[in-house]
Parts: sequence; structure tokens; C-alpha cells
Amino acid sequence: MADATTPLTVGTAGHIDHGKTLLVEKLTGMRADRPYERERGMTIDIGYAEMAGPDGWRIGFVDLPGHERFIRNMVAGATGIDLALLVVAADDGVMPQTEEHVQILELLGIRRALVVLNKVDLVDEETRALAEEELRDFLEGTALEDAPILSCSAATGRGVDELRARLLEMITGADAGEEAGAFFLAVQRTFAAAGFGCIVTGVPAAGRVAVGDELEVLPAGKRARVRAVEIYHEQAESARAGHRTALNLAGVRDDDIGRGMVAAEPGIYGAGRHLAAELRLLGSARRAVRHAGSLRLLTGTLEVMAQAYLLSGSTLKPGQKALVEIRTREPVCVRDGAAFILRSDNAKDTLGGGRIVATLDGPIGRKDKDAHARLAAWAEAIGSPEARLRAALRLHGPAPAAELARRTQLSKAAVDALLSKMRDEGELVELPGGAHVPAADGDGAVAGLRAALAAMHKEQPLVAALPTAAVRDRAGIDEALLAAALEGLGGEVVVEARQIRLASHRVQLDEGLARAADDLLRSLKAGHFAPPEKDKLASAAGLGEGDVKRALTFLRDRGTIREVAPGLVYPRDTLDEGLRLLKAVAAKRGSFEPVDAKAVLGGISRKWLIPLLEYYDRIGATRRDGNARLFTRRGETLAAGGIDAE
Repeated sequence: MADATTPLTVGTAGHIDHGKTLLVEKLTGMRADRPYERERGMTIDIGYAEMAGPDGWRIGFVDLPGHERFIRNMVAGATGIDLALLVVAADDGVMPQTEEHVQILELLGIRRALVVLNKVDLVDEETRALAEEELRDFLEGTALEDAPILSCSAATGRGVDELRARLLEMITGADAGEEAGAFFLAVQRTFAAAGFGCIVTGVPAAGRVAVGDELEVLPAGKRARVRAVEIYHEQAESARAGHRTALNLAGVRDDDIGRGMVAAEPGIYGAGRHLAAELRLLGSARRAVRHAGSLRLLTGTLEVMAQAYLLSGSTLKPGQKALVEIRTREPVCVRDGAAFILRSDNAKDTLGGGRIVATLDGPIGRKDKDAHARLAAWAEAIGSPEARLRAALRLHGPAPAAELARRTQLSKAAVDALLSKMRDEGELVELPGGAHVPAADGDGAVAGLRAALAAMHKEQPLVAALPTAAVRDRAGIDEALLAAALEGLGGEVVVEARQIRLASHRVQLDEGLARAADDLLRSLKAGHFAPPEKDKLASAAGLGEGDVKRALTFLRDRGTIREVAPGLVYPRDTLDEGLRLLKAVAAKRGSFEPVDAKAVLGGISRKWLIPLLEYYDRIGATRRDGNARLFTRRGETLAAGGIDAE
């Protein structure tokens, strides 16, 4: 809730020439229109004024244009208002822009409003009463149906004091915006001030900003430093969501930034052309929205041409709602949860609107039901910082605080506070390295890893330790959850290099297999660099075919032998020896050729020599250069520490 030091913003709405600008002047004592607008007799762009309240209150007014040609400016100015002041002239009653402005306020999620029946000095009491009744009937069923209706005359001052008092009463209950969010300001106006440089103004939708902070201007991707902050023309050290703010930015020029751009906390928000959105078409919309139909998207202070891609069906009819993808003609920066308006491509009709769910890296596949479900789940969580944090972890997996801030668009301070609270309550577990995971997921990962290890040890009883990646995949967990599971299992597991085993696991060799493995290894070593081929191992080692197969599996799983090529197996020790001999040749000559290798490897024939040299190439120990081979940096490491060295 707002407090006495919180400036809040009121925005006018209503048909052209219903007296909005004069009413703002009577309430505040300030003219919000510009000279050229006075000459034309209509408000064209956003006007600003302010009013002092009791106990240090400051209330800003945004005077919005009422002509249908300037709906873009009306929506841009309505961004960030806390309360709407809907003005209807008693002599005209409800007019087309009255209706469209109410629709826009509703689509933008603005529910707090005060309705003013203005120009009552121009009508008699009976006409005034009829106009009020008509207005009440019009508002029935809209988001403003419970809004108070007050009669007044901005021209004579009648009822203005009562309106001001009611306004002050209502504004005390306004919500000043999401302070937990990372700073986000949709730029309403930009200009250069002599001696200061670039000034941008707007009402932050989220977060805080202070003098000295660095900001990112999006979608331009430029960085700027906050040189000074003003709140309602007064110097301040900081501003937050809900403040009518002006920022003096260093590092950018005023022509680098314009309405529709954003000044935001760096590294949190992105820019893109693909937006997931919850869209609701007005029941009064004049036409349906076709799949890939061309439209105008208005959100924040931005207006851009876009297309609406339906995730099912070919049309969305008036009164219907759906999750859709909006593809913009150019990259835009929008907050998750931001309200938006869709208008016809000729800018004559407001068709509907809703909430932006997320900015995406690419299109949403119509058949990708998993993506649809994830976006729907994220849409449900957007309204609450705590729900956003839970959903980010559930939908995207473990992450450290900085990454969670980016995923949730919350400030780092807010994320740290929420994580601390959720850890204290036992809801989250912090992993080694700072990532966080729901405690239930951590418990599930522990159970899954334990079960995977037990099953794999049972399937491969002769393997002392298992590849960590294979066990992780068997358990169905990612790297972050693997870290959580290993921490949870503690002394139950032993991790060695890239292998893992249960501490209780022991390889139990029967006497026959142990003897066969020894005989087979002895036969391979006896052949040195020309060992018996696999189809001749049985006779060479004096073993049966079954014993050879079991012994090969056992020795291979233990890493004692390596299959260099199909049918050609070498003891690991022999491979290490060959690498050292070749390194010695390369050290003298800078490289070696097959003839050199043959000489140092015992004069073996090409049947053994070529597969052996190609194996060394394959593991990255050597690199072929024409007919010669060079030793690599990795080869130096392997020659010094063995084939398994890292």
C-alpha cells in the first residue's frame, strides 16, 4: 500500500471536449495543455500536472487526449496510473470515446476510478439526473460499475472541492506498483536540458532507481548512468514504482531514446519479436481476429504493428479469450504481466487486450503442447513475486539468485529475501555453487540416484564404478540435481574422476573369471604392439569362447584394455608405452611418419600400425599433417600421465 511519502498518479479519460483539461486545472491550479493545443482547442499529447495533498502527499495528474486519432497517446499516458478520472459531459452524455476509453481502462487492468459528470452548469436538474442515470446504465457490467459518480462544473467551480476531497480519500488506498520487481520505466517523454543532457520521464512499473545506478535502454541495447532523479520537479536520491519520475541520464543522447523504449535494470529484461500473451477480445469488437492477422499492439508507451498467431483454430471471435503469440514487426521490450491493447491495423477500432505472458526466443509451435502448458503455468504465477520464483524453479530447473532474478524479472534484493525465507521454511535447498532447488525435487533426486546406482551395479556386477553421466541419465536428473543428490547421499557414494559407485559396492570375481582375465591379459601383453586379434584370442590364451567373452567384458569395463579398432584390443599399459615412444621420436624431429613409428613399435606391419596411429589421432594425442603426425598439447599430457590422464 502507498504511504504519505508516495506520489501517486491519476489519469483522465473520456470523450473529446468533455472538459478533462479544465477540470485538471481546477483541481491542481496547473495547466496541463500546451500553447499549440490551446490554439487547436483539443488535447493531442499527454499533459502533466500535480496536486499537493495532506501530510506530504503528492498526486500527479496525467491528462490524456480524448480524440480517437490520439488513442496511442491515451494508452501511453495511461501506463502507470493508479486511478482513473472518467469525465463525461452532462450535455453530451456517453459518447464513442467514453465507451472506448472505458474499454481500454478495463483491458489495462485499471479498476480504481472516479466518474465525473461535468458541465452540469449547462443543463437543468432533470437533464443532469437523466445523464447520471444513463451513465450508471452504461457502466453496469464494466470494471467501473462500482465507481462513485460526482457532479461538478469545471467552468464555474461547482462541486470541485467535493471532487478533490473524494479523490484524496480514494487515492490513499491505491497500490503504488510492484517494488519487488527489477526497475522498469516505459519512456513517455524524452528531451535535452541545457547543461544536463538527456532527460527521460515516465512512471516506473516496477522496482527502484537511485542516483549513480546503471540502466539499460531497450530495445536499443545502450547503457546509461543515472546522473540525477526528480520526482514531480523536485530533486530526489531515488524513485520507485508509482512515482512520476524524471531521470537525467549520462552516456546517451536524447535522440537515442524515444517513447516506446524502456529504461530498465541491466541484464533482466530482453527485447524480442515473439510475445506470448493472454488475449481477450471485446464482446463489442467489430470483427474476429484471424490467425496471423495484422494488428496494432499498444503496451506501455509503445505502439507497433504486429500479427496475432493463434495456437489453435483459425479465428478468435468477439468475447472469446485465448493464449496467443503476438509477433511484432520490430524487437520490443515488454515486462511479463504487462497489460496491452490490440487495435485494428487501420487504428480505427479497439479489438481487445490482455496481459503479456513472456518474451520468447522464437515462435510457439501450434503442436507444442508442453510449451503451451508451461506458458499457461507461468501466466498463473505472474501476479505474485513468490509464485513467480516457485514457477521459475519448477519450469526451468535449479538456478542461482542472479539467474532467478532474470527469469522472474524481480530485483536481486527481492530474490535474495525470498530465497532466504523459503530456505528457512524448508521449501528450498541451496546447492553447491549457489543454485537453488525445491526441497521435494532434491529428495526425489537423492532417491532416484540411489535407485539408479543400485540397478546398474546389479546389471554390471563386475564393473567397479560407473560413468557419472550414464547414472545421471538413468536417474532422469540434470547436472544441478545431480549435485543436490550427491550432497544428499553423502558417504553412501564414492565419486572418482567421472565415475561413481555406491560405497557398499564390491566387485566379486569368481575364480574361473579371474583366471581367464589373467590369462587373456597375459596373452595380449605378450603380443606387445601386435597382439592377437579377437577371433584368435581363444586359441592364443588357451580359453573357451565363452570365457574370452566374459574376460574381455570384465577387462574393458575396468579400463584395463581398449578396443583400438574392430577386432583389435590393446592393454592400456601397452598403449601408454607406445605413446611415450612416439613422443620421444617427435621430440627429436618435430614430427614422425609411419615409417618412424614402425621402427620404434617393434617393426609391426600395417595391419596393426595404421589402426594404432589412427587411435592416437582419435583421442587427440596426435594430429595428422600430410603424411606426418604432430604431437598435440593433449598428447603431451597423455604421454606423461597415461591414456586416462586429463
